[in-house]
Amino acid sequence: MFLKAFGAIALLVLSSSSVPARGPYGSVKIGNWSGGAFTNDQTGAFSGCVASAPYKSGITVIVMVSANVTWNLGFSHSNWSLKPGSTFPIVLTFDGRAPFNVDGRVISTHAVSVDMPDTSDLIKQFRASTTMSAFAEGNLFQFNLDKTSILLPALVNCVVTVNRDGIAGAKDFVLPQRAPAAAARAAPPQTGGSLTPASGPSTPELQLEAMEFASNFILKASLNNPRVLSRAETPATLVNNGAAWRSDDAIGFVRIIPAQAGVKGLDVASGVVANDARACKGKFASARNSELVDSDVVFRGMSSCEDSEHASISEYFVLPRKKGGFVLFSVVANLRIAEARNPLREEKNKDFRKAALVAVGP
Repeated sequence: MFLKAFGAIALLVLSSSSVPARGPYGSVKIGNWSGGAFTNDQTGAFSGCVASAPYKSGITVIVMVSANVTWNLGFSHSNWSLKPGSTFPIVLTFDGRAPFNVDGRVISTHAVSVDMPDTSDLIKQFRASTTMSAFAEGNLFQFNLDKTSILLPALVNCVVTVNRDGIAGAKDFVLPQRAPAAAARAAPPQTGGSLTPASGPSTPELQLEAMEFASNFILKASLNNPRVLSRAETPATLVNNGAAWRSDDAIGFVRIIPAQAGVKGLDVASGVVANDARACKGKFASARNSELVDSDVVFRGMSSCEDSEHASISEYFVLPRKKGGFVLFSVVANLRIAEARNPLREEKNKDFRKAALVAVGP
């Protein structure tokens, strides 16, 4: 009975439909949180990934990521009697920090949904905090947040996996966790300039932001069987402030570069290309430029490293970050020499540039 009601609430939030949801498929089990992937019960279409946690107050907190990677936070209680379609203000506070003033949208007599834009600090606070308070309609509700730093990446992994493999590919979506001691041993010393891959602050917020951008990028790019790598699989040089992905035809990463005085987009592109030059043991070539794509400036860097048979081609796309600094997208392909010189590759690069723009958002 709970799963049926939960599924209906999940689909209401994910698709604004009154059609019941079917699921969960696969599993997300982290502390008190449990859930998985859900589909539309009539069409079978993938709706999104959902996890919920019950509290002693009788309230269930629900976190949802749609198939298009939009986020929602939900609250439900069997004794509530709400007016569907109405809205009311909610004040959310995490660990006693500055409050978020949001609108609660009543989606059933027992449930309320709060939209969480993927550029919002609300998601990052929810992931990094240990407590959450919600003040609405004169009532104060308090929640202990358990393992949300693991939960949100698991839900993103769920969406990426099902979008790629279909509902038949549903599995345990919880990503392996890197042991702190092992991570410390694996991380190399941070040397070189400020734009080296290992540099930059390490915060859960930057890691989640990079994972969201990487997920959006591979969903929009024309890649074969792409997936975001777990933290345990991610190279140590990217763990601080980036996320890595892999597909059948390429590998790549997304890295957040916070604002630095005097650093421009072309400086970022030049910096990563210079790193490639130092690492190349064969014939090296590079280029850097800026161009307009749909009225937005994209800074681009390219490098190639050739031996007698193969070429490693790296494409970098640098876009301004709304909070300052830049977002760096990388696509690396190992090709035969003839493939590397195929003029059709430029059409593929246009797809990647567009995907990067869509990933960062308007």
